[in-house]
Amino acid sequence: MKKLFAVLFFGFYLMAIDAQIMRQQEGGGIFKGDSTTFKNEVQIKLSGETKYTDYKIISLKNDTTLIDTTLTIAKDYKFNYIRKDNFELLPFANQGQTYNKLGYNFNDNSLFPTIGATAKHYNYYNIEDVYYYDVPTPTSEFMYRTGMEQGQVLDGFLTLNTSRQLNIFIAYKGLRSLGKYRNTLASHGNFRASFNYSSKNNNYLLRGHYMSFDLLNNENGGLTPESVGYFENNDPNYTDRGRLDVNFTNANNMFEGKRYFLDQNISLFSKENKTEKHNAELSDKLKAYNSTLKKIETLKKDTVSNSMKPKIDASQKKSISPKEIPKKEKDTLIKPNLTKENPVIKIDALVKETPLTKKDTLKLDSIRAVKIKQIDSLLIVAATLKVDSSQFIVIDKNANYGMKLGHTFMYETQHYRFRQAAVNPIFGEAYEKNIVDHTSYQKMNNEAYLQFEAPYVGILRAKATYFNYNYHYNSILYLNDQTIPEKLKGNAIAVGADWKTNFGKLYLNADASSIIAGDLTGNSIKGSVLFKKDSVYSFKGFAEITSKTTDFNKLLYQSDYKKYNWQNNFKNEQIKNIGAEFSYKNWASINASYNLIDNYTYFDENSLAAQATESLNYLKVTLSNSITFRKFTLDNTVMYQNVSSGESFFRVPEIVTRNTLYYSNYLFKGKPLYLQTGVTVKYFTEFNANAYNPLLSEFVLQNTQKIGNFPLLDFFANAQIQRTRLYLKVENFGASFIGRTYYSAPTYPYRDLTVRFGLVWNWFI
Repeated sequence: MKKLFAVLFFGFYLMAIDAQIMRQQEGGGIFKGDSTTFKNEVQIKLSGETKYTDYKIISLKNDTTLIDTTLTIAKDYKFNYIRKDNFELLPFANQGQTYNKLGYNFNDNSLFPTIGATAKHYNYYNIEDVYYYDVPTPTSEFMYRTGMEQGQVLDGFLTLNTSRQLNIFIAYKGLRSLGKYRNTLASHGNFRASFNYSSKNNNYLLRGHYMSFDLLNNENGGLTPESVGYFENNDPNYTDRGRLDVNFTNANNMFEGKRYFLDQNISLFSKENKTEKHNAELSDKLKAYNSTLKKIETLKKDTVSNSMKPKIDASQKKSISPKEIPKKEKDTLIKPNLTKENPVIKIDALVKETPLTKKDTLKLDSIRAVKIKQIDSLLIVAATLKVDSSQFIVIDKNANYGMKLGHTFMYETQHYRFRQAAVNPIFGEAYEKNIVDHTSYQKMNNEAYLQFEAPYVGILRAKATYFNYNYHYNSILYLNDQTIPEKLKGNAIAVGADWKTNFGKLYLNADASSIIAGDLTGNSIKGSVLFKKDSVYSFKGFAEITSKTTDFNKLLYQSDYKKYNWQNNFKNEQIKNIGAEFSYKNWASINASYNLIDNYTYFDENSLAAQATESLNYLKVTLSNSITFRKFTLDNTVMYQNVSSGESFFRVPEIVTRNTLYYSNYLFKGKPLYLQTGVTVKYFTEFNANAYNPLLSEFVLQNTQKIGNFPLLDFFANAQIQRTRLYLKVENFGASFIGRTYYSAPTYPYRDLTVRFGLVWNWFI
């Protein structure tokens, strides 16, 4: 698979170069004043200047972000193999192993159950984790990080637009790390490819992706009781962790599968916003001269001198009235090839350079008195703030409406395997001498939707979903007192609607769905309201009520170990939560949620699936703030958790904190290097953490060992050179003086002092 990826990747790279650059014609020779340009050199031909805002990342919900090449402390928190902030997670000793949870999230639940084996899902990409791109030039990113004892992780992608209508994306994440302890090898592969297409008139949109994954881990079952003693007593004979005895030396588990996803929609009818369309045409002309905007701070009111004013005061930056601008300046636009001696040009001259149709001319005349005044004043603000002026164009919402018909298709296969060369008494008696467990899951989802858009109503979508599933094993198991079937197979039909709109700075979202027929039952209602005051502060409130079937491995499981065979008829989990989020600038944020769950399912002390008869009441509050003094910053995150009922089956630490003190500054003449270096301290209170069961790839209850109440100290030194971010980290450097009592789970020690480095590198052709 890795060799195939290498061939595909470099072939795709060559296609990217051929698709978006143009070779110099024969006989081109050396350009005047350029000693580095030679015959047959690859030359890039662009229709206009590109900006960082042109490199877009589009989510499944059409939320758009930008490719970010900056270095921040948040990037350091995400520099791990799952590439997510792991504040609420506690990693195991080896990179590529699972995580123990320090906090839980019960928001945004799906009606349809998963295969289970949740400990294997951290490096698995859900549908919403695969993104789509729109870029003016071929773009790539590579992340590399060293592993634990013979290994590394490499995550790279390449994306390009073959035209304005079609984007193609290809990515692969490979991980291999041997680990310090015996039989903890991790070997993961993740391949993703996606495309994003829109017709020239945007009446038809199509996107999709393909993903395949294979996540293999050798499992050692933790340290033996004797080795736990050697570890905690810091026996000098066992500083080489490979000498410690472990429970298994012949076991491994694998989670693998493939997914095909397609989403398309077509406009049945729409009424174009003429004001918006005309403003877009003017915006395109302005973008052609965008390079000149970067050279201008503002235009001085006295147009006779044609000089440039370096700044405007705070009151002008907040609001500029067209009445305050002299008449001569109101009819001006930015001229191409602008110089200080000739900074402005009459709009009539611009029209001559780019002739408009008769209809355009009439429209231009009709809006000259109002729109040009607005656009000119907004251009001054845009130039002063150094942003793209097109986002300031005024849009008349009263003329927008349309209807779309859409379809979403998903088909996925998943396989979970556990293998062990010989029976181990830890899991009990077995039917076979060699353990070979295999769970399969195939699911298909078809959704049709009708979307209506209107002014102020927003976007309203009605949807109908057909879900088909087949969770199965290879045989029926006959026991003395019961028969364990080989599969759970069926379908479900769900209907629902979702709605989103905004009124100024107020954004509303709602989603409701219910299963009306089939072999599953469930329903869900979700809603949120967001108020955002520019970049100053924002407030969000959300609530959810969901009834859903629990994971399939809790309902049905088969294994060669006799103990791990069951069929349960559990009730639907009833999840209710309410919460709020508040943030103020980049200084502080608070996130609070209250969760009430009935019929909560879990794995008990015997690793058997169970359902609680008591309600779970779970409160979580997270506070974050950042304080900067000169070149030093203190970044703090504190999470408080309280379980008022259900503590017998749901355990979390009461307090989790992460505090980072770091220094940041540009170094050397010309500021070629940006440095961030400091220390991170993570701490959580002692609690009965769940134990890890490698046969199920699940965490189960235990009452024999508490973990926590020790600091995790990491030193880091990160640097940015152009679009490359370099990372150096010394993990758990306090291991030598805090005592050997640090664990990720019972019998699974946390990692010792480890030095690791890596980088993230973006390339833009």
